Amino acid sequence: MNWKVIGVIFIVLTVIFAGVLIAVMYTDGATIAHDNKEIKNLSTTEVDSMAMNHWNQIAIENQSLIMKQYASNATLYWIGGPLNGVYHGYSSINTTWGKFFGMWSAVWFYASTNTTNNPVITVHGNYVNVTSNFLQFVLLNNTGVPFYINTTYSLEYENMSPHSTTPHFEIISETFKIIGKGGLKEIE
Repeated sequence: MNWKVIGVIFIVLTVIFAGVLIAVMYTDGATIAHDNKEIKNLSTTEVDSMAMNHWNQIAIENQSLIMKQYASNATLYWIGGPLNGVYHGYSSINTTWGKFFGMWSAVWFYASTNTTNNPVITVHGNYVNVTSNFLQFVLLNNTGVPFYINTTYSLEYENMSPHSTTPHFEIISETFKIIGKGGLKEIE
């Protein structure tokens, strides 16, 4: 295993992630277009934070925190790769994430800060959708070889407390669509 390459990849991804996090933290906080007064004060920062939190939990491979974000009847659409399929319900989604994490010894993610790739956020009634046209996962297999998976990613949240002044969102639908993958060349 080439620890120099792994170290460089880790540092580069850490810097990129920090930049994305700072960009999200300084989002203008404008109210998202909506048609439901219970969630009218929901800001882009809050929605970005929900999605980034989900992707960060994937990156740190924290399956128990990931699963706390799902509704019991959620559906995960995994398009492409060895996990290709539709997974409905908490148990099925939990098993799928377990298989994904079993394939990799380390996972990092990168969300593009390019304005054409920023997540698109929409609110319809008690539902919030976050769609990213480009999200990249950089992974190390169990022998230390780095790979990447480029995805389009969509999360649909439902407000599980529609009559409360404080919304509580859970993921009801998620689409992990692989649009590119491959190995990373060593950096010398």
